[in-house]
Amino acid sequence: GYRALVCLYLTGGNDAHNWVVPTDAASYLDYSRARGALAWPAARLQALSSSGQASGRTFGMPQELAPMRKWYEAGKLAVLSNVGSLVRPLTRAEYLAGGSGLPPKLYSHNDQSSFWQSLAPEGAPSGWGGRMGDVLQSANAHPALTSVSACGNAVFLTGNSAQQFQIGESGPIRITALDQAMGMGSTQTAAMLRKVILSSGADPLQAEYARITQRSLATTGLLTSALTGAGIPDLPTTAVTLPSGTSLRLDQEGLARQLRIVAQMIAAGSGLGMRRQVFMVSLGGFDTHASQLRDQPMLMARVAQATDWFLTSLQGAGLLDRTTLFTASEFGRTLTSNGQGSDHGWGSHHFVAGGAVKGRGIYGTFPVTALGTSTEVDNGRLLPTLSVTEYAATLGRWMGLGRSELDTVLPNLGNFSVPDLGFLG
Repeated sequence: GYRALVCLYLTGGNDAHNWVVPTDAASYLDYSRARGALAWPAARLQALSSSGQASGRTFGMPQELAPMRKWYEAGKLAVLSNVGSLVRPLTRAEYLAGGSGLPPKLYSHNDQSSFWQSLAPEGAPSGWGGRMGDVLQSANAHPALTSVSACGNAVFLTGNSAQQFQIGESGPIRITALDQAMGMGSTQTAAMLRKVILSSGADPLQAEYARITQRSLATTGLLTSALTGAGIPDLPTTAVTLPSGTSLRLDQEGLARQLRIVAQMIAAGSGLGMRRQVFMVSLGGFDTHASQLRDQPMLMARVAQATDWFLTSLQGAGLLDRTTLFTASEFGRTLTSNGQGSDHGWGSHHFVAGGAVKGRGIYGTFPVTALGTSTEVDNGRLLPTLSVTEYAATLGRWMGLGRSELDTVLPNLGNFSVPDLGFLG
């Protein structure tokens, strides 16, 4: 059958301490003391059921995330607690001692973004989504559509042989001059331009450019036809009123538009002879050093409303069981406040949603959100207890990769004892 993996990347380092909040009296007191002015008010949290955590611990999500909480309670969304970049399992004492076990250049946007996407620092030639594409593309009638980005160039989707295909929010990115009947005063301009850009010449760079352009033109024609009959609804133009009293329109939201084109491609996938595809979408604005309490509710709402529309549309098309969406971000943030927001952290909480997700649960051990614990390393930064590698391995298994293939895709998988976290059926 067909399966699609969708990475939702939250650019800047998401402060997920306020996305999933402990609500039992003792834990909330620890949380509010650590967070200070950044603590989410208890009255604005909605309870989560069946957490799977220690007896007596309870949790909630902000009202702004109600559309995601709905999928959690329906058993189609799960929380992954305290995930982060790790080369191998690490203790607090080992972190404080420094050394080879530490991920490279912690707290750096560029390097940690690269590590999340590739398991290597900035400059990595391939990402683990693209390396999955290396394995999976032979199953597809159109290998060029195995790894697809709706948010520009990303190392996550770059393979050793698989090349990412970039698509715009409205469909394939076209060379518009080739579609024009008249250009620069002549009806021959488009034909001459086509001849120039497709000429391989004698130079290797020109030949490669011509090859990629030819692939783009061929794939654009194929996709334009396939997406027309995909049957995914338009984004709603009616404004949604949020708990804060502000509103948003999904048809004007970049993330929602990215997710719609991905939904269209998923709907068209089987008809195109595709069996496995890896996608990426993104939303920025999560580097909340300042104005966090002002900006965070809208960031939450943008993610929740767009994700809800995406999952609902796929469910209506009978494709939800074939799709898994997961969140990623270069790092979490500090529990402590800098006076206006939070600073670069490490471990963070993430979300996985789809028909195959064993939802209504929190996977991993949810940390005590307080200072001075075994998982707090400095200034409220959490030492991750789940690794990106284990997270990726679980997603890869669902996509059909065996252990030897996963070892190729995830070079440090052998350092971890749990290659499947169990959140996918």
